[in-house]
Amino acid sequence: TGDGRAPAFRQRKRRRPGDFNKPQQPNMKRILIAVSAALLLAACNNKNSASTAGGTVTGADSSQSAVAAGGDIAYFNIDSLVSRYDMYIDLRAAYEQKAKKADTELTSKGRSLENDVRDYQDKIQKGLVTRSQAQSIEENLNKKQQSFMQHRDQVMSELAEEEQVMLNRIHYSITEYLKEFNSDYRYKMILSSSTTGPVLNADPSLDLTQIILEGLNKKYATEKPEETPKSVTGK
Repeated sequence: TGDGRAPAFRQRKRRRPGDFNKPQQPNMKRILIAVSAALLLAACNNKNSASTAGGTVTGADSSQSAVAAGGDIAYFNIDSLVSRYDMYIDLRAAYEQKAKKADTELTSKGRSLENDVRDYQDKIQKGLVTRSQAQSIEENLNKKQQSFMQHRDQVMSELAEEEQVMLNRIHYSITEYLKEFNSDYRYKMILSSSTTGPVLNADPSLDLTQIILEGLNKKYATEKPEETPKSVTGK
């Protein structure tokens, strides 16, 4: 510089490794909301395509018919179903394993970069490097920092994609099984419920949660690979 002092390392505003390295864990609430909404829509479509022997039941007559039949409308608890679904448990475990590995890697690289910065600043303060050497070290550190941030963003993007794929696979599996389960439309409508609704009070005999769960787990047991995949995308 003009005053004869070595240039100071121009650090960008950075978060500590522990702040930006934490991979996102599977968001159970997002999964439940998305699956619940999609299943409710599918159930409504199934109801519209089903008809009684005397014709399609609509409006108030539909409600009375469902009560009289004692089984035309049923429901299941999506919170309980997903949390005990073996496919979700396996995919979540695979995701968390990958997220933990990514966290360890990013933390290690972040600390290494911070150590390099501290070492550079120490040499500057003690006058152990020339201005030319300081400038070269500074440029190298800036490149390392930029490379680290790009790598971090890529890792986080991949983890977010993994989580979305996991959500999609769970949703697809449940909806496809319900099509098989209710292929004869013995239930005119199957609602998915959670702790916040839409089914706030109902006859427990209409609760299909355990039946659907057993069917899903049985089907998954025959389809899943011998070992849990390393990636939730199935690769």
